[in-house]
Amino acid sequence: MPLDAIDLHSINAWEVAFLREEVGAYFANGIDLTPGATVLDVGANVGVFSAAVFERLCGDARIYAFEPLPPLFATLERNGRDFFDGRLTALPYGLAAVEAELDFSYFPAATIFSSSLRDEGNIEVERRRVTASVVEMIRRGGLGGGLRRVPAPVLRGIVGRKLRVMRELETHRVRVRPLSAVLDEHGIERVDLLKVDVEGAELDVLRGLEDRHWPLVRQAVVEVEGWREHRDTVRDVFASRGFTVEAVQDPVQEAADIGMVFAVSGTRASRG
Repeated sequence: MPLDAIDLHSINAWEVAFLREEVGAYFANGIDLTPGATVLDVGANVGVFSAAVFERLCGDARIYAFEPLPPLFATLERNGRDFFDGRLTALPYGLAAVEAELDFSYFPAATIFSSSLRDEGNIEVERRRVTASVVEMIRRGGLGGGLRRVPAPVLRGIVGRKLRVMRELETHRVRVRPLSAVLDEHGIERVDLLKVDVEGAELDVLRGLEDRHWPLVRQAVVEVEGWREHRDTVRDVFASRGFTVEAVQDPVQEAADIGMVFAVSGTRASRG
């Protein structure tokens, strides 16, 4: 039986509840984990996806969780110490094509929207995109559904006002590294699931995996921002390496121009 849901430490409790509601979508479209799995949680925030893996496998997993923003990393590391029985390694950097330092925008009141690709120049466009997605989610009964009958224009105003917190941002200079360098450093010999949710930097993460390491990856789930522009490119990264790929977008994701790419290696079954 799966473990009970871990009561994670958080920066904003509503974000953990929101991510808990979303996290089941990663375990779909052929994705399958068995005890003893090695999982990479890229874009871990405070560790909600890592917790879902740990719970599903009754603690029998080896998890590497990547979070470059210092306030989030501190909470992720605390969760790792308190709840994961030594099975989670929290890593204080992000992943990218090359070793570098980048400026990340961090939103203290809405940390899940933090990104190296958001700044004061594009934050209003981003806020409108996120508003559209949240409105669609509410209209379909999500987030409790209490506002479901509110007319859409009124609902957009309510959600938009709530998301004004995205105007309050901090800039943090953080380290990013290529995934291949991390696999070498930690002696990781198989990746049963590579989960990537990095708010628009997905392709940069994948470009940090050298050809010699692609055979180690058995499954991947990538949340893709800029779906219309980047979906086919992300899908082709996996298809060109022999993965069976599904690109999926639901109406809530469509409103935000995001979607999910699920990739399963053709050699998964033979590798046990």
